[in-house]
Amino acid sequence: MNHLLRHSLLPVLLLFFCGIFSTAATAAKPPVFDLLDEIASIEHGPQLTALYLGADKDPEGTLTALEQLKSQGVIDGNDYFKTIYYLILYNVQFVLSDVEAAEKTTKTLYQFGLDSGQDWIVAEGLTIKGTLAARKSEGKKALRLIEQAISLAEQLHYDRLLARALNIRGIIHSRSLAYELAIEDYQRAIKLAETTNNSDFVFKLYSNISVLYSMVEDWPSAIEYNKKATELYLKSDNVSFEYLVILYSNASNNMLEINDIEAATQYSEKSIAVARESNNNQLIVNALMTQTHLLISQQLFAEAEPVAMECVELAKQVHDQLPYNECLMGLGEVSLFKGDSATAGDYANNAMAGLKAIDNQDSLLKSYELLARVYQAQQRYPEAIEQLTTYYEGTQKLLFNQREEQLFALKALYEGQLQDEKIALLTAENELKAATLDKKELQERIWLLALAILAIGLVLLIRRYFLSEKNIDSLRTSNKSLYKASNNDQLTGLHNRRYIEHFIHHELTAFPNAYYCMLMIDCDNFKKVNDNYGHDTGDIVLTEIAKRLSNSIRKGDVLVRWGGEEFIILLQVDEADPTSLDEVLSRFNQAISTEAVITPAADLVVTVSIGASRPTTAKRLVEEWDSILKLADTALYQAKQAGRNCAVIAEK
Repeated sequence: MNHLLRHSLLPVLLLFFCGIFSTAATAAKPPVFDLLDEIASIEHGPQLTALYLGADKDPEGTLTALEQLKSQGVIDGNDYFKTIYYLILYNVQFVLSDVEAAEKTTKTLYQFGLDSGQDWIVAEGLTIKGTLAARKSEGKKALRLIEQAISLAEQLHYDRLLARALNIRGIIHSRSLAYELAIEDYQRAIKLAETTNNSDFVFKLYSNISVLYSMVEDWPSAIEYNKKATELYLKSDNVSFEYLVILYSNASNNMLEINDIEAATQYSEKSIAVARESNNNQLIVNALMTQTHLLISQQLFAEAEPVAMECVELAKQVHDQLPYNECLMGLGEVSLFKGDSATAGDYANNAMAGLKAIDNQDSLLKSYELLARVYQAQQRYPEAIEQLTTYYEGTQKLLFNQREEQLFALKALYEGQLQDEKIALLTAENELKAATLDKKELQERIWLLALAILAIGLVLLIRRYFLSEKNIDSLRTSNKSLYKASNNDQLTGLHNRRYIEHFIHHELTAFPNAYYCMLMIDCDNFKKVNDNYGHDTGDIVLTEIAKRLSNSIRKGDVLVRWGGEEFIILLQVDEADPTSLDEVLSRFNQAISTEAVITPAADLVVTVSIGASRPTTAKRLVEEWDSILKLADTALYQAKQAGRNCAVIAEK
């Protein structure tokens, strides 16, 4: 199967890996919440922690021990215990493939958080809801839920949960081919996992990074990170079937790509053996999908067919439909090899419909490429070109013009084959007529045929030239649009986090002696707006806040949407004097709170809290960006504690 990317994306990915979130030694450290720390010193707390960490390894034993604790009255009456009880129950139910029960537990935990008014429990509920949606390939729903969980975890400084949520968002981004965003989330999650002593979680992040590197065809890096993940995991006390299958399958795919067939086969066999030992259909399907891909890559179609058939049948019984559609494409490859292009087309079309339904862009593009080869085998060259063009356009929207040469070469191949068919028919007709013509007439016809071929070739060359010029212009326009989309927030129209980080490190260096203040602004009680009036109303509120802030800043100031309901203003000031800041910050508070925000649901009075750094030079802002950002965040936290709708300037 064709790959979508080249190694040219590697520098961009490495750039994101090099980012470091440092904390200034003098910065005030906000209070950090951690569920496992809270229960560590409570009776039965360590036992519950062990069950939580070991649920993947022994789900049935974990469930028995958990229910014993509940029957003894240990769980009830303690919100910490009750929450971790639901989390353990969810993990067990999911490992046992009881998706219906897992969904019920998820809803119960989320409602418990709402009823108790504790945001950290709500954040836990949102995270497992998002995780379940992601595993069911409901990408858009999963992203919405995880974004809410991340926002709450950041506000609560619940770093252990934040790392988990960032990992899930990274997976969602990678499935949508948003590789830069995925790398950013994984890198940040690793940092959080290390600071919270969550070493058992780091291997999952390494494994996901390995998968991402495989998507961009950087096989040495993919192999290295999968090896790191495997070594870390095998040292763990909680080794489970699920993650062994994932790690061995990834290793098989990576070794296949560097043409180490022996190693790829060994890892695939390990994956199959572990999956069958688990007796978990989901794991068996994933392992069969890997083996199907391995056999087809070696053109062992006779061996691949029964594996793919078993994969398809078992996949009908599991929640994740990606392996089902991948194995359908495997059957399409087998049918195409056997010369049954009609059946191959049916498999390809069914897989394409399924992949569209679950919105998996990576595999969907492969289905277009497979269908193009099916049409080629059926000599339906215009339709083959149409499918290939769809495959190409889907790729170039994310990668600009990296596949232009390949598309033109393949289009030329198909058009050449089409022309060869026409010429062959014409030649056959001439040969039939030549039987009744003398030598002179035959020579004349051959000359005419040669001239016709030359004329057709010239027309095709001219057509290809103009098509190339048109495509280049289209790609230039697309590049500009993609750059704007990657640096602007879609909802508010403001610049986004990527833009201000680029501005700080690349443009601000031209004015080293200018003074700036960093303002971090957060909409007060925004969650209540979403809960009471819905997310559409919340979007209207955020858009109006962005508009009012835009009208309040001056030329030279930079306003961005940082994420969720948070905004950042890079405020240019005349000198390093914080005394004049109070009036400026007060004006920002008044700009938001003076007039109600008019929405279809209600007229809402909205306020914001502001945390500001002290004035500093642009040179220092560039050098100590992360530290100054932490100071502003700490001041924002203090403004929240002071009653909201106010501003606090950092003490240092």
